Amino acid sequence: MPMGVPPRDHERQRAALEARSQARGGTAVDLYRHEGFIVLNADLPGIDPGSLSVELDGDSLLIRAHRSLRGMDSGTLWNVREREDGLILRRIPVGGSVDPSRAAPHYANGVLSLQLPVKPGSRRTVPVQYSRRGKAA
Repeated sequence: MPMGVPPRDHERQRAALEARSQARGGTAVDLYRHEGFIVLNADLPGIDPGSLSVELDGDSLLIRAHRSLRGMDSGTLWNVREREDGLILRRIPVGGSVDPSRAAPHYANGVLSLQLPVKPGSRRTVPVQYSRRGKAA
């Protein structure tokens, strides 16, 4: 613990960092649509090799991985600890209009990248009804 920081304040800081991380699902993601694909990039640095799995469950993408941190014995006195260890689980809604049979996830340099092809005809424009002076047009 840094000198001059009361233990109670240190615990408050740690709790706030953990709550922020949990609110984000433990990992940052970008999800966007580009040229007929839904593209996902997820930051997953330091995960254990072979623990990463990606599953399309209905209209959601489920990312699961495990991270083990060094120095996690009972004698460790942390000054700052922001990285999480244990199970990483993130569910991201992608809609039901993707073709999972052609998805090819790739993990390199701590980033999971995935392109999910959008099924043809799944995007359409819906006309909007509007009123003029209180009467339907």
